[in-house]
Amino acid sequence: MQNSTMETSSLPIKGLAYALAAVAIWTGFILVSKAGALGSLALPDMMIVRFGTAFILFSPFIWQHRKTILQWRMFVLGSIGGLGYALFVYNGFQHAPATHAALLLPGLMPIMIAVFAYFLANERHSAASWIGILVSSLGILALLIETMLSGAPYWLGDISFVIACVFWGIFTVLLRRWKFAPWHATLGIITVTTILFTPVYVFFLPHHLGDASWQMLGIQAFYQGIMATVVQMIFYGRAVHIIGATKMGSLMALVPVFASVLAVPLFGEHWTSGLTIALVLILVGTLIGYINFPKRCKLRNKENEKLALKN
Repeated sequence: MQNSTMETSSLPIKGLAYALAAVAIWTGFILVSKAGALGSLALPDMMIVRFGTAFILFSPFIWQHRKTILQWRMFVLGSIGGLGYALFVYNGFQHAPATHAALLLPGLMPIMIAVFAYFLANERHSAASWIGILVSSLGILALLIETMLSGAPYWLGDISFVIACVFWGIFTVLLRRWKFAPWHATLGIITVTTILFTPVYVFFLPHHLGDASWQMLGIQAFYQGIMATVVQMIFYGRAVHIIGATKMGSLMALVPVFASVLAVPLFGEHWTSGLTIALVLILVGTLIGYINFPKRCKLRNKENEKLALKN
């Protein structure tokens, strides 16, 4: 009985560790994806490199778990969290700076996740969580207003990031509601996206893989196909099961601290007042929503704790 209590009490710490690892990998995903967009790789090319690499490397595991993967719920998860999310997020990288991606993607995710968790999973949020979401939303709004007023051609990329966050919010809540193990969900996303996208890429879309260097292709294949698609998804899924969809979403707002600061020197992007306002408000909103984390972890019901231990 005492061992069971110790394992249960360690769940929030394990969940936080998984969440921070996912944050680190997601930061790298933003930077590597932007580098690929600048290195002559178009949206379809990055899609096929990411999911094609993962599908080839993990095909034995996909075959092993085919009964779990080949069901309609997994098809829905793969279509939303794989194909839908990737199409819009890569389109965003084609049209907007990495600093915008660093702020909009993780900044919008807690908002979308909280809203969909409330309506789809009946997950109730504290007043601190809603206040944090409101503050973060003001920061995102400030960045979008600056983009529109400046006349910069970033609006298409920014809108793509917004839509991508909608897809990811729905995916995150459904992942928790349907209780798929993170490993199965990862394999499902790889399988569904590859099966749906590969025929379209081969027969209907232009190919620019030959325009990129072997070094760039190698970096993209390793990071997109292994780190961002598999390792990050496993960490993300574990964190969602342990600490909840809303809390995982709020921790993703820490990505701007690393990605936006690194993007400026790496890609020569300009830092604006709108970016500063957005970064500050998003961080403040994250901290507000995180204040009552220990208390809410203690109130997490036993069913979710047992599920996390089992998976």
